[in-house]
Amino acid sequence: MSGRPAAHTPRVTIEEEHIDHTTQSWVDEEAKADYESIDSNALFSKEVGVSEDYGRQIILMNKAIHEDIGFGAFQIKLTLLAGFGWLADNIWFAVLGMTLTLVDGEWDLTAKDISSKWATFSLYSGLLIGSLAWGFFSDVIGRRPSWNITLFLSAAFGIAVGGAPSFPVMCVLLGLLGLGLGGNLPVDGAMLIEYIPGAQQWILTFLSLFWCIGQLYATLISWAFITNFYCEDNINWDGTDPAMRPPCLKSDNWGWRYSWFLLGGTVMIMFLIRFLVYPVPESPKFLLAAGREKEAYDVLVFIAKENKKAPSITYEQLRRAKYSSTVHAEPALVEEHDPPLEQPDEIKPDHAKSHLNTWFGRAWGTSSLRPDRIRQTLKHMHHSPMSALFASSRMARNTILISTCWGLVGLAYPLYNSFIPTYLKQMNHTGEANQSLSEQYRQLVIFAACGIPGSFFAAAAVELPVIGRRGTMAFFTLLTGIFLFLFTTATTNDAVLGWNCAVYLTQNAMYAVLYAITYEVFPAPQRGTGDGLAMSVQRVMGIVATIVAIFASKNGFKPPIFVSASAFVATAILMLFLPYEPRGTTAM
Repeated sequence: MSGRPAAHTPRVTIEEEHIDHTTQSWVDEEAKADYESIDSNALFSKEVGVSEDYGRQIILMNKAIHEDIGFGAFQIKLTLLAGFGWLADNIWFAVLGMTLTLVDGEWDLTAKDISSKWATFSLYSGLLIGSLAWGFFSDVIGRRPSWNITLFLSAAFGIAVGGAPSFPVMCVLLGLLGLGLGGNLPVDGAMLIEYIPGAQQWILTFLSLFWCIGQLYATLISWAFITNFYCEDNINWDGTDPAMRPPCLKSDNWGWRYSWFLLGGTVMIMFLIRFLVYPVPESPKFLLAAGREKEAYDVLVFIAKENKKAPSITYEQLRRAKYSSTVHAEPALVEEHDPPLEQPDEIKPDHAKSHLNTWFGRAWGTSSLRPDRIRQTLKHMHHSPMSALFASSRMARNTILISTCWGLVGLAYPLYNSFIPTYLKQMNHTGEANQSLSEQYRQLVIFAACGIPGSFFAAAAVELPVIGRRGTMAFFTLLTGIFLFLFTTATTNDAVLGWNCAVYLTQNAMYAVLYAITYEVFPAPQRGTGDGLAMSVQRVMGIVATIVAIFASKNGFKPPIFVSASAFVATAILMLFLPYEPRGTTAM
């Protein structure tokens, strides 16, 4: 497969034609010794839109993370903390899908010719803005402020949805929830990948495990509360005579509200753990791209201490690695008899716990929000984050294909997942699979549990030779489409259960790889923007999916699922044409 040169075959060259050899001969030798033992990401720095200075420095940083620091206690903690964002993401999708029928009954939306599915439209509208905005912000103000703010917003507005006094207010709150939620996945995955060694990048696929657990947790909570606190006569109404539909009083329908309150509280606890218990320092790769080399090195020292290791590179080496053809004439930087540059032996005040202000800055990352810091970051950008996504024809093709895949998945996924409780209710009324509300929700719990093994299958497959990320992703995406087509043939409860379990398993495996490869193919200076762009396209198509579901479902539950299945099959084909295969390489 095409892609970056493998890590074990570095071919880094030093441009000598502009070098003053009288002052730089030993620097060349030292640089080659440092660089040629590291992976060859610097070979395509122009292709992916980063500066040569950054390309030279990042290979030293990758060396320190990969060879010296490794995957240890710090990365394990960070993986769990990043998983919180994924939990939150699918918690809200799952509980909203299970809420729609209850909301419809409480506010009598059908009689008013209003579809409860407009609530999903509102959520996706917020997600669209949030994904693009927070992805870009994370490349300008840093990962850490975005990492905290997005989770807080999703928790606060998730709780508020439970108290909505009317359907229009609920839709507004869902839109605000989406503004925060939209940044969770682009930011959290970017944060994780920039701390882990290349050999362990497959761990990104395990973030989908949290995603699946979030869905399972939300369905369990909803099953427990909704089925015990709902307007039974209204929800079980057979739909024959609209005038005879029993009323649904708020006092009898608190189950869905209890679910939102409890799940929102859960997300708020996750935020407090991030904010109070283990505030994570800023990404060293972001700091390096922003020209804040000393801070980047401080973070390396911090990670090393957390893992009980020590980096072999010095700050001096990291600084010297920045030299380019225009500055090679600087003196040999440091003579042997000169005093060495200061080596930090502890995290500097931004990461210290000395007093309230430094703690607040550590938790929120407020230092990155200073105007001078933002100006510094913008000054060091080789390209604007958006233009860098199209820095070369190959990078442009990567951006377009990744975004197209996300768009098709964004159409396919909500057409099935966001409305599966509604589809089950429609099947119930047609007599194809007669179930009570409790039985329907129990099935949803089983579906969610069936998705958990998908993360393990994906993690095992992505490192296989030849198959790699692209092959694994295309295989599971194709199976998802096939299983959805077969689901439309189900006429018994056993068939509904079987086909949906298969869909949830392959779908989760597909998502695991799609998210991972999206983080891997974009370098740190524009990773947030690239991830945000791809996921914003997904959100646009999620809005389209809502509109399709509103109108197509009037003819039964099958037409939207046919559209969903077809989109998955088309996506599987496109995935095979992605230009980069990240297996065996280290993310820049």
